[in-house]
Amino acid sequence: MNPQSRNRRVRRELDELLREGLLDAATHGRLCERYPTEGWDWRSLGRWFLIFGAVSMMAGLAILGRTLFEFTLTKLAVALGVATLASFGGAQWLKRTRPALVWTRLSVELLGGLLLIGLTFTLGAIYSTGSGNWPALLLIDLVLLISLSYARRNVLLLVLSAVVFFAWFGGFTGYASGWGAYWFGMNYPLRFLMAAIVMIAVAVIHQQSEAGLLARYRGFCKVWLSAGLFFAEMALWLLALFGNFDRASEWWYQAGAAELVLFNALWAGLNATLVWLGARWAMRMLTGYGATFLIIQIYTLFFAHLAEHLGLLLSLLIAGGGALALTFWLEQRRRGTGTH
Repeated sequence: MNPQSRNRRVRRELDELLREGLLDAATHGRLCERYPTEGWDWRSLGRWFLIFGAVSMMAGLAILGRTLFEFTLTKLAVALGVATLASFGGAQWLKRTRPALVWTRLSVELLGGLLLIGLTFTLGAIYSTGSGNWPALLLIDLVLLISLSYARRNVLLLVLSAVVFFAWFGGFTGYASGWGAYWFGMNYPLRFLMAAIVMIAVAVIHQQSEAGLLARYRGFCKVWLSAGLFFAEMALWLLALFGNFDRASEWWYQAGAAELVLFNALWAGLNATLVWLGARWAMRMLTGYGATFLIIQIYTLFFAHLAEHLGLLLSLLIAGGGALALTFWLEQRRRGTGTH
């Protein structure tokens, strides 16, 4: 294990002890100084590159198969089934023979999860009854992927499961409402906000259980929390711009000022709370989400309400200058923190 990985692991343990009240803030700070870490962990972005690479590989294999063989749904289903089994079998072989290649094994299993989704939809097309209930296929995928995520202890499969959950939820509510604009009076962003709140609650319960029943899956709660926060932020972004709009109209209707103020206040309140909780609990993920989307909200309000009065040139100069000033300030803070 390299020094940075070791230090990150120690820092996570120290953060956990601080949250549980077993360490005071002063002791936590002194111990953290002995285990310095880089401000940005490339693996947080690398996971998305792994997902992109797996999707690209699956698309390439599909195109190759269509080029070499006469296309039929049955042949495609057989090919996807074999490829899915080969992916998980290959990952198991890597686990036994190359235990150090952890991320390679996880990415191969992620490829298997993507192939599994393709397999279920292909089988759905073969045995379709014409109901158009494709969200039911996603529900099958969701159950299988969550089971595999915990059985294989694969955080990448868990990320895919979270994405599939929101895709299923959006499809299910759309199908249940006859693909109308509203479901129980909620448009799509408002529905996703409700689903995100449920996922955040699952993350909190999961985190509490990781000290006992779910000890083997320590850290999985961060995936649920990150996915819930991301979709909550994106939903509030749309709601703050357009309100509970009607997608079925010719264009988004102009929501009332009170409605937009309410959603903007909720969005700002969420981000301020995340920054505060992140600083209090030493959770950089919360601070990062809160600070990033608070900046996005400020820029959104600026361009939505002031840019048209200031003109394009002046708006871009102000926005760009503000972004550069903020970047320099954050960099100075980072360097100042690193020298103490």
